[in-house]
Amino acid sequence: MNKKELVIEAARELFTTYGYKKVSMDEIASTSHVTKKTIYTYFKDKEEIFNFFLEEELNKVKQEALTYLNQDLPFIEKVAQSIHVMLTLRKKSLFLNKNRENVNLFQKYDESLMQFIEEKINESILKKHIKDCDAHLTSFIIYKIFLSLLFEYDEEIDEKKVTKEIISILQNGLLN
Repeated sequence: MNKKELVIEAARELFTTYGYKKVSMDEIASTSHVTKKTIYTYFKDKEEIFNFFLEEELNKVKQEALTYLNQDLPFIEKVAQSIHVMLTLRKKSLFLNKNRENVNLFQKYDESLMQFIEEKINESILKKHIKDCDAHLTSFIIYKIFLSLLFEYDEEIDEKKVTKEIISILQNGLLN
């Protein structure tokens, strides 16, 4: 393992164990058995290291979502299943959960995923798979519905049931 990989693995372990605020560059250097000067040859600062992991998490989630988006399913099911996967991975991520106090992390994370959804909605509008709509607003609404249910709903939820219900609402609306 080269020095950069040692730094990355040490920082990942420290951020996941203690959280961003409690980890110093000195601790990363000590744990990775390199000097701080060595770390600074690879990363500008602690935030840049942290953002490296955020990008890693986002790429993992997007790749998982693409497995659903590339399947031969109705558009609404692709969206619902891919968002469900995105949020489930977010909920299970040790890195994200340990760094919950970092509001900027979740803001960047959510914005990136909503932008990803918006792009997929725009692609589907162009392919005439869905009606023309405000893709930005629609991605926000869909994402925030799932987010609220998974993290703020006051009762235990069956995630598959919730996904099915949201699909029904988006597809059929509430009115007869």
